[in-house]
Amino acid sequence: MDAHRIIEELVPQVNPNASVVSIEDGEGSYRVRLAGTTGVTARCELPREAVEAAGRLDRARRQVLSVLKRCADDVVAGVPDGRG
Repeated sequence: MDAHRIIEELVPQVNPNASVVSIEDGEGSYRVRLAGTTGVTARCELPREAVEAAGRLDRARRQVLSVLKRCADDVVAGVPDGRG
């Protein structure tokens, strides 16, 4: 499976309010920029081998999901739940 497609499919899983702005191929990694509800973008770097293995291996998939989650948390505003 294409690495770009894997990343684009995983982002909505970590946060449905985050979206992929760009994916740049780097030497040994993919640089991903995400946008969300806060009006800012965040960048994260994913190891190339982890992304390429994410389609086959659960451990690699969890690693990629974890990095994307941290990145998405920076661009999506939390909604208060009313508990005070």
